[in-house]
Amino acid sequence: MEPREFPAGASSRRVLGALGLALLAWLPLVVLRLVFPRSGPAPTITFFEDLSVHVRFLLVVPVLILGDAVISARTGMTLAAFETSGLVPDAQSGRFHGMRERTARLGQSAVAQAILAGLVAILIGASMRVQAGDGVLRWFEEQTATGTRLSIPGWWYAAASVMLAYLFVRQLWRYGLWCWLLFRASRLDLRLVGTHPDRAGGLGFVNVGHASFAVVPFASSCVLASRVATEVLHLGVPLKTFQLPLLSFVVLVLVAGMLPLPIFVRSLALTKRRGLMEYGTLATRYVQDFEHKWIRGGAPADEALLGTGDIQSLADIGGSFERLASMKVTPLDRYTVIAFAVAAVVPLLPLALTVMPLEEIVKVLLRAVV
Repeated sequence: MEPREFPAGASSRRVLGALGLALLAWLPLVVLRLVFPRSGPAPTITFFEDLSVHVRFLLVVPVLILGDAVISARTGMTLAAFETSGLVPDAQSGRFHGMRERTARLGQSAVAQAILAGLVAILIGASMRVQAGDGVLRWFEEQTATGTRLSIPGWWYAAASVMLAYLFVRQLWRYGLWCWLLFRASRLDLRLVGTHPDRAGGLGFVNVGHASFAVVPFASSCVLASRVATEVLHLGVPLKTFQLPLLSFVVLVLVAGMLPLPIFVRSLALTKRRGLMEYGTLATRYVQDFEHKWIRGGAPADEALLGTGDIQSLADIGGSFERLASMKVTPLDRYTVIAFAVAAVVPLLPLALTVMPLEEIVKVLLRAVV
């Protein structure tokens, strides 16, 4: 039986909880929009035309909640591997355990959560005020003699938006703590091995925890894509207008995703240099002895070349040296970087449907592949 990150029962409860919270945010908007009629002019963007609100609450909220469980499980597995793998010396295991405990407390700190919630509320309030003055009347706003204000459904939308933004900011906070803990771990005297098969000194398992954070740019990209699609389809804004912001978003995700790249560079580069020197010296001594024995005639007369283990040993040393030569100076592999890139780009691809028929998109993709 394969090990699981969390029990099936707990997973089912979390799925139901995620769906329940999504409906709690979205369903009252439907009810309030139907119960309370609008006063004043009709909105430019109606509730059912606003793709962003449906994507945010029906897709992004469950993704972030379920992603939170995956991140917790995989980062926990990764941090445990530092100790079980023997990378952390016994003399420093207490220090590493203390670092983990302090980071966990910061992640769960009520004070930190309150500060994050307060910042989110301020940002959402500022965003609502900016939208009220942009000249576009949305479904959650109503026009009065004194200006634009939130309608009754709009107040619920603002509260639900605070909840969604808090889920985002909390994950960003956790990502910052994760990177900080990796940095602290890199300052320890880790028992890195240059000939480790992962070609990362034994730190390849860091990808398990780090790649799990790709759920955050995926959710962010869904929000961004739905907002852009709404403005393109219902406000007539050209998609070209968003080229630079969308490109900047993808670049920002890649930069943030590769943030731990330089963290272990010093330790891994030192391990690689030391390994090349040590194995280079060992290989030199061995090939000199091998050449003296089998090329220069130093082998005993009764020892046959066929079947000797010397050749296999020579190959093993050569393999170890090649592994050292190809060792990376960062634990992150290309698949983790690709995970962040795909998470950022895939939700943006449907935007092409706003300016190009699906048939044409398929033809372009086929030409690119063929």
